[in-house]
Amino acid sequence: MAACTYPNEHVLNSTMVEAQACLQAVTFTEELGFKKVFVERDALTVIKRVKVVEEDKSNISNLVKEIKETFCIFDKIEFRYVSLKANEVAHALATEGRRYEIPKYWIEEALKKVEDLANQDRSGLEGEG
Repeated sequence: MAACTYPNEHVLNSTMVEAQACLQAVTFTEELGFKKVFVERDALTVIKRVKVVEEDKSNISNLVKEIKETFCIFDKIEFRYVSLKANEVAHALATEGRRYEIPKYWIEEALKKVEDLANQDRSGLEGEG
């Protein structure tokens, strides 16, 4: 398990925050050397814009372009929409991240609350199979 939080200053709206978080997740996995990446977000607007082939002309177009430029680095990169309820781990990390003025990283460990939520998510997925 790997997780990170970054301070997000000077963001205009929640869509921009989500796009920035998506870019940070992709950058973090690249830095760790992952080749197969699955990015799950609860911001459908961001997921759609990253997946579409056409050039994005929205207020997050620069972030979308940066995300798309990383595609060639990975053997596989997939973006999935998940409901807000299913994304509790990310929101717990975001809440924790607000406490820090610098990026914070967890590799093969996480905060107890985050690990508990991830284990709940994992056990829920295993029950579906």
